[in-house]
Amino acid sequence: MNIRRDATNQESIPEQLKDRCAKLGLACWRLDLNGMPVDDPTAPSMLSLWLSSRPIRSLMTEAAMIWTTQDELTHREIYPGFWVFPQLEEHRDRRTGYFVAIGFGPEILDSEYIAEGCAGNQLQISALRHLLKDRAKLTSNSAESTNITLSWMLEDLRSINQNDKTIELFSEQLGDSYEVVTTLQELGRSMGSLREPAGIIQDGIEEIASTLDYNWVACIINEDQNITDVLNTTTLQAGELNLDESQLQSVLEFIKNFEPIGNADTTEIYPVVNGMLELEPQLLVHPIERNNESLGFLIAGGKNGDDPQVSSHETKLMESISGMLGACMENAELYHRQHLTFIGTIKALSAAIDAKDQYTRGHSERVAMLSAMLAVKVGYSEEEAERIRISGLVHDVGKIGVAESVLCKPSRLTDDEFDQIKTHPRIGYEIVKDIPDLQDILPGVLHHHERFDGNGYPGKLVGNEIPHMARIMALADTFDAMSSNRAYRTGMSRDKVFAEFRKCAGTQFDPDLVEPFLKLDFSIYDSMVAKHKAQTPIEKAA
Repeated sequence: MNIRRDATNQESIPEQLKDRCAKLGLACWRLDLNGMPVDDPTAPSMLSLWLSSRPIRSLMTEAAMIWTTQDELTHREIYPGFWVFPQLEEHRDRRTGYFVAIGFGPEILDSEYIAEGCAGNQLQISALRHLLKDRAKLTSNSAESTNITLSWMLEDLRSINQNDKTIELFSEQLGDSYEVVTTLQELGRSMGSLREPAGIIQDGIEEIASTLDYNWVACIINEDQNITDVLNTTTLQAGELNLDESQLQSVLEFIKNFEPIGNADTTEIYPVVNGMLELEPQLLVHPIERNNESLGFLIAGGKNGDDPQVSSHETKLMESISGMLGACMENAELYHRQHLTFIGTIKALSAAIDAKDQYTRGHSERVAMLSAMLAVKVGYSEEEAERIRISGLVHDVGKIGVAESVLCKPSRLTDDEFDQIKTHPRIGYEIVKDIPDLQDILPGVLHHHERFDGNGYPGKLVGNEIPHMARIMALADTFDAMSSNRAYRTGMSRDKVFAEFRKCAGTQFDPDLVEPFLKLDFSIYDSMVAKHKAQTPIEKAA
């Protein structure tokens, strides 16, 4: 009868190690700190039953008692022909148990434990010896090699799992960040574009100036607010008057150092600064707040009309628009931060892919930049070019699914290896296609390796069948590949690359895009190459 206890702590040993042990002809078993089984041994059924027998469990319990006294576990032969290779399991720096790989030497075939473990059943004894015969190959020397191999495999699997978690986290962050950005876009449609909060603020103060008939209205934003990073200004003005810097400072100093002469709800009423007759008869000052934090304030002066007195209509409008502007500033600041997070996440994801091969470090960022520059060159708007830039940043994300041994091979690829490389556009498409609102960048991810003559991949599209975005990215991608060093060749000179591009116009490339591309300012590209080249290479796992 097998003894099993439910694990109560998180495993620190990757599950894949069991499969690797099996391929080495090793059984494996998880034990608690007392040497009691946590699960059944991982081995063929007859061997698993034998290992679970009382005599063998007693051996393992004795071994576990020794391990509890050791800081570092070592492999050992606990009985002639019975080798154990223990690995410590921990959770939050506390020992929770042992993962034990078990191997056999020839001596085990003559052990009395075979008969004892099989309870004298001759059929079981015969079957077990037959099963062990092919496995009982370990010697002291080979056991040492096996231990080194197991240690290497464990570190390798941990590294792979950590990388998988990192990529998964990047993907989750990518989706989560873009969902937030999309939500904010929807929220801001009623107030205009969150990307242009200065325009919304300008519209608000112009509404006050025209509706209330004031000569001057201003929105003053506190300099210590992050919203200034989005606006690039702390002061916006509307109305017939436009105060210069010294006049603005005089008004602000006056408001700061003098008490208001009256209040109407949350609007404070100040007298006019001496000498500034255009602002008479008074100044209205209303705070712009967010969560009881002052972002700045609205100021209105120079009221026209027959009634110089402040009305509730005026203060209510000031209050409503200040509330709208406060929400606008908060949303614009949040949108800006989320957009930076989104772009940063995409860059991190593309950098994670580029970092798999030191020769492609910065490749995605450079392709993205060149693609956006060419898009603007041929008539795309800045917003459309930004979408192409994002597509360029993730165009090689599918290389996650290509073996690193192929991606980083220091010599030319075989046909089979190149076929593996050719799968990355389709893999990248599958990764990105379910991220909300990234549908418009999918053509670049999927088709950036198509050729104008139809000999590309994955779709063998011809000419105008290839999405224009992908045709743009194909030029940028090929330019960087030809210009960059590889393990098996050095990058080509700029003149040689240009000549090759002109030669391939109409075959590999869209002929209408080649000359505009060659007329780009490549000084920015050269600066990026220098920056990426200077970055510290990421060490490869052993």
